Amino acid sequence: MKLRGQLNLLLLATALVPFIATSLFSYQLNRVAKEESSNHLESMIVAKSISRTLNQNAQMFDGSAKELGRLALKQHENVQLGLYSKDRALQFQSSSEEGGFATHLTPEAMFSNLYSWQSSDSAYIYKEPIFLQDQIAGYFELHFDKSGIRKETKEVYMLTILFFLITVGITLFIVQHWFKRNMLVPFAWMKAEMDEVAYGKQNRTTPVKRGRTEVGQLMDNFANMAAHLRAIDAQKQSDDEDRKKLIAAISHDLRTPLTSIRAYAEGMNAHPDKREEYSKVILAKTEYMQRLIEDLLIFSQVHSTSFSLSLKKVDAEELVELLFDGYDLEKEQLRLSTSMEIEPAEVDADAGRLVQVMDNLVTNAICYSPEGGAISLYATNKQSCLPPFVERTNEQRLYIFVKDEGQGIPSGVQRQLFDPFFQVEQARSQTNDKGVGLGLSICRELIHQHGGTIDVYSSPPHGSTFFFSIPCIKTEGGNE
Repeated sequence: MKLRGQLNLLLLATALVPFIATSLFSYQLNRVAKEESSNHLESMIVAKSISRTLNQNAQMFDGSAKELGRLALKQHENVQLGLYSKDRALQFQSSSEEGGFATHLTPEAMFSNLYSWQSSDSAYIYKEPIFLQDQIAGYFELHFDKSGIRKETKEVYMLTILFFLITVGITLFIVQHWFKRNMLVPFAWMKAEMDEVAYGKQNRTTPVKRGRTEVGQLMDNFANMAAHLRAIDAQKQSDDEDRKKLIAAISHDLRTPLTSIRAYAEGMNAHPDKREEYSKVILAKTEYMQRLIEDLLIFSQVHSTSFSLSLKKVDAEELVELLFDGYDLEKEQLRLSTSMEIEPAEVDADAGRLVQVMDNLVTNAICYSPEGGAISLYATNKQSCLPPFVERTNEQRLYIFVKDEGQGIPSGVQRQLFDPFFQVEQARSQTNDKGVGLGLSICRELIHQHGGTIDVYSSPPHGSTFFFSIPCIKTEGGNE
């Protein structure tokens, strides 16, 4: 429900509370008034009946007022009767309680209220003379108890007040709970989130339940904004760390070969007979520095916002032949085998960038292969020809595998291989020169921009297999 609807409903409920309480109180008062009126009418009927009995048996008054009183009350148990003589002295009272009837009434007290109904806190009072042959033989006074009505009226007042207080309390609790849930807690959460973002903290505040109101939508939008700002801040910190690592790596990896080049250059003057040997070393160090600078340039390019691939539709088999061509490992004293199982298909690819990926993977395989070992290159787009360690997908993809016979890669570091600046320990490499750990990171970025995936499978000490895949597109006579 929208926030405005909830507020309207809450205001309506708050407005109804006094109305309901007043209506209930009025209803109870009307009920008590009706009951009191009914009791009064019954009292009048009883009074007439008792008056008739007393007047019909007035001759008993002087001889036995007690018997006359009992006769009058024979069928009326819920009324108190007092009989007074002509001189207003009490002769009989049906109540055993003292103070129920006055023992003697003054003329004013007796005659002022004859034939009229009086009401006290506890009873209705009615007085009337008793006649014997048109002469006053005495007087009678009736007390009709109304304590029950008084008690019920008091209960009505108490219940109405109690109901009003409970209803007001519940309403206030609901209003406070609604206001806290829909206003205070969300805005407190957003304030805490703003403080977290403002001070660059990554610890998220405790999430709160979000409704479908405008405030809930505001919280969702704010949470998305905060998450986006956190991601930007985290990326900035990561970029700063990468920049520091890059500077440190460049400083180290350029200083070392430069020092060697200087030392060998100086040695050429001191040892003319070793100039040829030293020149080969200098050339090797120069080639290493060139590869390092090329890696840094490519890394900078692929992480630039302006970088994009030059994608073209290429026949899958022709692309594989291009990627596998040009590798001669005889001088490395290694054996190379290539194979492919390709169904007719095309791929959207930047062939030049994929050649860079392939060169990097083959170069790594050469570095980590023992002398006399073998490197295998394999390509397929058939699901049935994939090795067991490759996860199957519903779409047709072109897979390229590069397998070496090195020592393998520990499982604990396999996920880190594609992170920038990560390097496997030097002992695994068969060469002393190594880069700054950018090659596989560059490969991952280039493959991801092709819409593909890259991964490694290794089971030490049985070598490693690096493989990547890119999506195929439909061709006539081929599958997707």
